[in-house]
Amino acid sequence: MKKQGIMLAASLLIMSCLSGCYYNLPQAAAEAGTGEAAAQTQEADDTLTVSNGLFSVTLPPEAAGLFVAETTDDGITIYEKEANEAGYGGYAFGIAAYKEPSEYAGGMDMKVGEFTDGDGTLYDIVVQYPSDIQYDYTKYEDVPQNYLLLTDSMEDVAKTVAGADGKGTFVWGGGTKGEDLYPEVLAELVTAITEGYDANRLEEEGMSSMYYAMSTASDGDVLDSVGYAFYDTNHDGVDELLVGEIADGDWKGVVYDIYTMVDREPAHVLSGWDRSRYYALKSGMVINEYSGGAAMSGWDVFDIEPNTTEILPQVSFKVDEYENEDAPWFISYDNGETWESVPEEEFTEFLSRFQDYMRFDYTPLSEFSAAAG
Repeated sequence: MKKQGIMLAASLLIMSCLSGCYYNLPQAAAEAGTGEAAAQTQEADDTLTVSNGLFSVTLPPEAAGLFVAETTDDGITIYEKEANEAGYGGYAFGIAAYKEPSEYAGGMDMKVGEFTDGDGTLYDIVVQYPSDIQYDYTKYEDVPQNYLLLTDSMEDVAKTVAGADGKGTFVWGGGTKGEDLYPEVLAELVTAITEGYDANRLEEEGMSSMYYAMSTASDGDVLDSVGYAFYDTNHDGVDELLVGEIADGDWKGVVYDIYTMVDREPAHVLSGWDRSRYYALKSGMVINEYSGGAAMSGWDVFDIEPNTTEILPQVSFKVDEYENEDAPWFISYDNGETWESVPEEEFTEFLSRFQDYMRFDYTPLSEFSAAAG
């Protein structure tokens, strides 16, 4: 989670914090004025812990004097002091608590754990990143060390989340790890394969028909040939479950089913088969390789919208000799609504940017079944 330099992030709306308290840490009380504001600032002088009334976080000792903190009812935002006072923002990171996963954008807002307050209310704890340069780029050629110190401390600071009233529990990684999220889905897959669901029933149950095809083509236990991996394809901090065939070569890492989390419950996204198969990309997103016959092949790149099963198309490629035998290379930016003919060199170069396939060493379903008893 630690980033070097400027980190991509969620919307900077959190920077407004119109209803929050404002602390300079550790700034002399005289600089903050008098009365209540001065008392709040003076209190902050004595600690690296910042609270918004719901939860608190604690910054590392080396951050003393380097940051400004801003709070809202559900969030704490940390700024680098020099850049903030100079008018360059200084936004380093934010940490926010949300009752519902649908309340935050996902993607550039990354869930890192779950917090349960003293009343038993569950919150997603989300870290939020800056979206642009937040320091004086006219003064510093490289990222200032003070700013970098704060951005690099984000994970460690997030791990210190605690109830502001001394009550409540924070679980780092809670609600994000596939092994905790999808055991029931894996058990259902084991049941479907073990009981020999045919292709129609597999599809009715929201599973790929490939498992039936594999069972009819093999004399062995299909549970040894079907495997799974957990991988955060859309970088929202929450693992997806990817299920596919254990294979080698170009087929290594092939995905036939993808599951994600929607409102903290597993949900099926899509199924593939041998002529329309999926691969996760190291850079994020998913690619669908498909064949439309001997003279047509295609690749669709998409993302999964966080906390939904919706697909967000990015770019599509196809080699289609049916369309143009002499110049069959096409690219689409609108999910195949329109296609642009491009030279082969341009096509190949652009497609190569999306060939960083995750070649998972899948865990066989037979191992999950044996461990589950």
